[in-house]
Amino acid sequence: MPTSTAINKLITAILPLLLFQPANSIGSDDKYDPTTLVFPSYLHTMGIQKATKTHLRLYTKNRVKVRDPQGIAVVRLKSWDDPSKEKDDDEVTGYGVNSGENVIVYNTSMTSLSFYGLNATGLQALNKPMGIAANESGDVYVADTGNHRIVRLKNPKKHLKFVRAIGGKGSLVGQFLNPIDVALDSQGMVYVSDTGNHRIQIIRPDNKLHHWFGKQGVADGQLWHPTGIAVTDGGERWSYYKDSFIALVDLDHTRIQKFSLDGEFLKAIRLKDFGYTSGYLAYLVIDYYSNIWITDTKNHQIHKFDRQLNYLTSFGRKGTGDKEFEEPRGIAVFRRFGQVFVAEKESAQYYWIGTDVFDFRGEWNSGLGTIELSFFLTEPSFVTLYVEPSDGDKTEVFSKRQFFSGQQSIYLDGNWKRWSKSQIEHLSKESNGVSRKMVPISPGEYHFKLKVEPTYSSYQYFDKMVECSVVVE
Repeated sequence: MPTSTAINKLITAILPLLLFQPANSIGSDDKYDPTTLVFPSYLHTMGIQKATKTHLRLYTKNRVKVRDPQGIAVVRLKSWDDPSKEKDDDEVTGYGVNSGENVIVYNTSMTSLSFYGLNATGLQALNKPMGIAANESGDVYVADTGNHRIVRLKNPKKHLKFVRAIGGKGSLVGQFLNPIDVALDSQGMVYVSDTGNHRIQIIRPDNKLHHWFGKQGVADGQLWHPTGIAVTDGGERWSYYKDSFIALVDLDHTRIQKFSLDGEFLKAIRLKDFGYTSGYLAYLVIDYYSNIWITDTKNHQIHKFDRQLNYLTSFGRKGTGDKEFEEPRGIAVFRRFGQVFVAEKESAQYYWIGTDVFDFRGEWNSGLGTIELSFFLTEPSFVTLYVEPSDGDKTEVFSKRQFFSGQQSIYLDGNWKRWSKSQIEHLSKESNGVSRKMVPISPGEYHFKLKVEPTYSSYQYFDKMVECSVVVE
C-alpha cells in the first residue's frame, strides 16, 4: 500500500501542472458525490488532490507556463526500484506533455521536477507534441505532431535524453501525417495513431515497422482520423485477464473502436450509443481489469467501459469543485494500486479507483418464494449483504464476495441461501421444485443493506452502503 510520505511527494512531483488545493474546498454539493473515482485518504495526501497552473509557474520561476496540456504517462521505473523494500513501490515517474510550450514535464525524484525541450534545438526540438507513452525500462515515446514524427527518449533514472526521431511527413509506410497519440505494450511495441493517414502503425523496439492497419472510412472497422490510442497485451504484469487488444478514438472524436493487436476489428461504440448527442473524446487508458477510461473535453467527463466495450458510467461534470473537470485531456492509471491522474485545461487531478453502485432494488417472486436483489456496479467490487426482518435481528448473508462490473442479481431463499440465475430458471420450469429444493421466505418486510468496497488501494478507506426493502406476502 502507498505510504503517506511517498504519496504526498508523488503528487508534488508527478502532477505536472501544480498548485495544491484541498478536497472539499470549493464548489461542494452534498448531493453530488459519484464514487467511481474517490479521493485518496487524508493520511496519504493530507487532503491534497488537485493541482493548478500557479504552482508550476512558481516552481519554475515563470520559466514554464501551462499552455495546452495534453497526454500524460505514469510508470514505476526499474532503475528506482529497491527489491528489498515495498514501501517505495508506489514512487512513480510521471510525464506530462505541455504542448503549447513544446515541453515534457517529468519528475526526477519524489521532490523535484525537470523539463525536456526547454532549450532543445534542431532535431531534438518538439513541435506541438500531443500523446506520450512510457515503460518501466525508461523508454519514452512522444507523438511529435507538428513535426509529423515519433520521438524516442530515454530516462535511465533521472533525466530524459533524446534517442532518435522516427518517421517524417508523408503517406508512405513508416511516415506519418499529424500523429496524435502513441501507446506501448509489454513487449516494447509502439502503437501510433497516424491521424492524417487514417491508419495505425506499429513499430518494433528496434524502431523498424512491424505492422500497419487501417482502411480509410467512417464505417465501423474502418478508420477516420484516429487520435487517442491505448493497448494491453497478455504480457502485462498488472493485468487481471491478460487481455490483448487496442482501443482507439476516431471519427472526429465521436467513436471508440476495439481491435486485436493485428488490426482485426472487434467492436465499436459511438457517443450516441451511450446517450450523448455530442462530445469530444480525447485520450484513453486501460486499467488492471481491462476497463477502458476515456476523457471527454466537451462534456467535462471521463467515460468508463468494460473490457467488452460495454458502457459502465460517466464520471465528473463541468466545474472547478470536487469531482469536476474543465476540459479533461490526458489520463493515466498506475495499474498496481489503481491510482488515476487526469490532466485538465489548466490543472491536474489525482484519484484512486473506487466503485459505485446504482439501482439497488428487491423483488419478491411469489411463485418460488424467493427474493431477487438487483444492482449495477461500475467497478469489480467486494460486496457484503445484510438482511434485517421487521421483527428480527440483522443477519450477514455473505461477506466480501467479489462481483464484477455491470448488472448483478442475487437470488435468496428462506434460509438466506444464495441461488444462481440458472438454478432459479431451472426450478421455475420444474413442477413442485420449490417444495423439494428451496425453503420459501416467510411473510413480512425485509430490509437489505448492500456494502460495496473497491479492490484497489482505496478498499481500506472507502465503502458505499445502499439499502432497499422488500415486502413478502
